[in-house]
Amino acid sequence: MAGSGYAGGSLYYNNVTEVAFQSTGFFMYANSWPNPNSRTQSSAVFLLDTDANYNKAYAMLLAAYMSGKSVSGYSDGCTTFDGQTYNTIRGGKYLRIK
Repeated sequence: MAGSGYAGGSLYYNNVTEVAFQSTGFFMYANSWPNPNSRTQSSAVFLLDTDANYNKAYAMLLAAYMSGKSVSGYSDGCTTFDGQTYNTIRGGKYLRIK
């Protein structure tokens, strides 16, 4: 479930080491994601399928993962999955690949 009212912050460039689909979006795992919203899990960030730019962001993030590029973005929300909370990444605002 997405939330609002979180402090938010940058998710600095990281190489995505693993990806996974769930019924409500797309997980991206990395060794050292920041944890700007103090979630219980910081090994992954989550792109919600309700994000207005989900399809474009998903394609861009999957291409970054497959080519070994680094991803950065912005998080000001969270989602809960299997009793754990994760930072969400926005599909448009500040999403970058290098």
